[in-house]
Amino acid sequence: MKHLSLLLLVLPVALACGREGTSSESHTRVQDQPACGTPASAETLRIMEGLKPHCEGCHAQGARGYFASADAFQSLLVSDARLVKAGSPDDSELVRLLEGRGSTAFKQMPIGEKSYAQLVSEGTATLPVAEVRAWVQGLTTQQRDARPDPAAPRITRLNATQAQRALYQQLGLVHEDFFIVAHEFGIPMAESRGDDLYPLQPPDAVPAPRQNTTSERFYGLGGGSVMTQTASDRSPSPTFALTLTQVSQRWCRLALAKTGNVALFPAGTKRTADPTDVKATLRRWSLHFLGERFSDAQVDALYADVFVPLSTPTDTEPAYVGACSYFIRHPHWIFY
Repeated sequence: MKHLSLLLLVLPVALACGREGTSSESHTRVQDQPACGTPASAETLRIMEGLKPHCEGCHAQGARGYFASADAFQSLLVSDARLVKAGSPDDSELVRLLEGRGSTAFKQMPIGEKSYAQLVSEGTATLPVAEVRAWVQGLTTQQRDARPDPAAPRITRLNATQAQRALYQQLGLVHEDFFIVAHEFGIPMAESRGDDLYPLQPPDAVPAPRQNTTSERFYGLGGGSVMTQTASDRSPSPTFALTLTQVSQRWCRLALAKTGNVALFPAGTKRTADPTDVKATLRRWSLHFLGERFSDAQVDALYADVFVPLSTPTDTEPAYVGACSYFIRHPHWIFY
């Protein structure tokens, strides 16, 4: 009976990987349980170490923290066929980025004036691109372990200040769109142009906001304050979701109505109800807000599920506002 109990305890763990090393989504990885995915080879670790000095500065944490650890490199990069296609260097986005011919949001890595291949030619980088290509060519199909690892670093939510700055930049808005210059006992203050604009400002900012509602909205996004001894909250709480929903919808409308604003519609682009123009905008916005290019299927679904229900024969503004705020409330925008 004792042996039977032990067998029943071990059996679910053994079955979690399956014969081919595939994972079962119904099981959660437990501490000290071996991983089911393809392990990183010695050559993979060598490639990682060679690229690390030029990549880990931007990719050491978050959803794209490829260089956070050997497991992260293997699981997030090597086992992702969108980035590394085993046996096919020319079809691997990693290789294309290193050579300065990327096909997504960025054309090269690292970001800057020179591609990685150029850094190699100058002697700044020591791992030749040819060796990366040979490594990819020699890879067999890589299996990713889909089970969550409780010990893995978690992705991080944007804090309130980051959200405010990101929205200003991506929507083409500035401080002056929400506030005018004012003074309180000779001290510079930020006077709200009206709460209908949903202004947002931390109480510790200089100039500090005169209205409490602007600070409350900042707190709603999880912002903290040294002056008022309020701790920041980085959790995706219901209050955060509600505040971000309200702010994203109102600020998207402001951005679309702002004269001369080219953040959402650069010069030469069309803002019409024509499905071709709308889908071109949605595809461009996926890069603009998320840094990733939506597939045709994703664009079609967004058009059918968000834009069309909000559009009317005479007014597309609600539809464009809804699509804009959709990207801001997307998990890939909120977390990094």
